[in-house]
Amino acid sequence: MTIPRPPVAVLPDTADTRLLVDLTSHANDLSEASHALGCALSAGEESELWMPLTSHAVTAYIRPFIFSNVRRRLDEMPGIPAVPAALQTVHDIIRKYRNTTIAHSQSNLVMPLPVAILDAEGQGVDVMGVSVIHSMPLAVAERFANLIGAMEGNVELATQPILERLRTWLKDQAPETIAGWQLPEVIHAIDLEFTAVHRRKRIPHFTSYWRIEQPGEEPHYEQFSG
Repeated sequence: MTIPRPPVAVLPDTADTRLLVDLTSHANDLSEASHALGCALSAGEESELWMPLTSHAVTAYIRPFIFSNVRRRLDEMPGIPAVPAALQTVHDIIRKYRNTTIAHSQSNLVMPLPVAILDAEGQGVDVMGVSVIHSMPLAVAERFANLIGAMEGNVELATQPILERLRTWLKDQAPETIAGWQLPEVIHAIDLEFTAVHRRKRIPHFTSYWRIEQPGEEPHYEQFSG
């Protein structure tokens, strides 16, 4: 019996495939930012979801522009156009907002106060801590959405010539050669073993976590995402 070959193969490690991997990773972060901000705009500025969604959009957007142990910064990669001049100001606002407010609590957008609770006569009866927080304004969020879209376009533009080079190269590869390419290593673990301690490596490796419905039941495969 002939075993059918899988319909896809993972390209071997080359300079172009490394570029494609890094750009794909950056595109994923920008897509995550776009999705989170889109959900925030749909929910509305008065929604209780506004602040967590805009905050996550900021975190995801800035990931490509900060140091990483496993990929090059987006703005240091070849072929990536700069942030459009008309959107540079909002890019700088988002970067500083991430650094001083979202990733660290340093800005005056959050004002923690020691508050005394008074009775009708002005006598102090209790003490509590209160934080006054200013979330991202709608006007900034709308400009931020334009910025994310522009950077997604830049990444797509830079990715196209790499795809074309790899497509041309792939046509010259024999089926026997392709069959010998290394497949990703996928291992399985239960959800209680979930961890993010391990860094990505050039050799594709992925852990899929299974959910156990009830004590004593066999692990139930819940979801795989690459």
